[in-house]
Amino acid sequence: MTEKPSPLKILSLDVENVLRVRAVRIQPNGNVLELTGRNRQGKSSVIDALWAALGGEKMIPADPVHDGAKMGNIVVDIGDAAGLKYRVTRRIKKKDDGDWSTSLTIENEDGFRSDKPQQILNTLIGALSCDPLDFISKKPKEQFDLLKSFVSGVDFDAIAKANDADFDARTVVNRDAKALRTRADAIVIDTTAPTETVDEAALVQELAQAADKNGAVQRYRSDQASRRQRAQERDQAAEFARQRIGQLQAQIEKLTAEADAAETAAGEIRLEISEAGDEPPSVDTQELQAKITEARETNAKVAAAARGRVEKERLAREAAELEAKSEALSKAIVARETEKQEAIARADMPIPGLSFGDGVILLDGHPLAQASQAQKLGLAVAIAMKLQPRLRFLTTKHAALLDDESWAALVRLADEQDLLVIAETVNSNRPTAVVIEDGHVRGARQQAAE
Repeated sequence: MTEKPSPLKILSLDVENVLRVRAVRIQPNGNVLELTGRNRQGKSSVIDALWAALGGEKMIPADPVHDGAKMGNIVVDIGDAAGLKYRVTRRIKKKDDGDWSTSLTIENEDGFRSDKPQQILNTLIGALSCDPLDFISKKPKEQFDLLKSFVSGVDFDAIAKANDADFDARTVVNRDAKALRTRADAIVIDTTAPTETVDEAALVQELAQAADKNGAVQRYRSDQASRRQRAQERDQAAEFARQRIGQLQAQIEKLTAEADAAETAAGEIRLEISEAGDEPPSVDTQELQAKITEARETNAKVAAAARGRVEKERLAREAAELEAKSEALSKAIVARETEKQEAIARADMPIPGLSFGDGVILLDGHPLAQASQAQKLGLAVAIAMKLQPRLRFLTTKHAALLDDESWAALVRLADEQDLLVIAETVNSNRPTAVVIEDGHVRGARQQAAE
């Protein structure tokens, strides 16, 4: 197994003619280097010069050379308890056109100069750096974006985008499914409706046949009445003839013959009546008409129930399809979240209990904003060290915002982590503070400083 390289610290820092610094030499004594003084005296310039030396040309600010000077120099000695390991020298030269050029050298403890100095520095300080107090003041989304760099192989933005798209799609699907379910539930089917239709046409045909029969009955009655009328007329004629026999003796024979003929005719008619038989029974059409009306109502109910069942089944089927689609979208979201959480669980996070919520960092399951100042500070320091594990130092320009309790917590963390904290404050009265005034060191107690 390859032995892990020992951690390194900054042993000394020399800055000359860079930004507001005229000439500053500092040798940290202990784990906290406090730079203090009034504003615009060069405190921030010391920190910026350190990063300009170590972080590459991208960390060199605009117009880096002190006004009136032609060249700026930064020398950083890096080592461990055994002594010097590397000496980093950054020179920045001002050009006549106002631009600048720079050179970088790095020597090891044996005096060997590397031909790739920045590459060596990059292995010491990593690709990212973090001011812990700046991290605490960042918005939750900015904190989230920084911390997710610890989780390799997970595209948080792609997952969030896919989940948002699926969530929006699922919302539409659920809305449509709910609408279909509501429409399906609104269809009320008559549970008392017959399941079979009535042959309405047969009943109509039966009604027509009944009408024909009743017409025949009416004609029979009319014919019989006509026969009775004629028979009665013949009887009257016979009677009239007999009455006239006595009056018209001369016409007796004639009238007798007429009477006989009339009687004969009446007998024939009565024979027709007798031969006609009994009167056929009539059909009650009202009852049949009622049956037809009832059949139509029954058939209407059957048809309505059938249509309702078909529509209800269609709506339920479409709702089920949308619900299945919604479930698939939910599973996709859960799968992505599970994959992300598994990757987070595998990740080497700065401290235990750290995870990711929806665009926010969670500490012990709660948003980081709800954590105490001490917890936030501990996390911020741990993140800074995780981003820069080899060269154990961090800088902050916001230490003036810390109260006494938070400052004590920062000092305690520096001692526990055995790292150098270079912190900028304003007019601190702590005896260990290094006072920067007009680009120079002005008084440093318990620190070896020039």
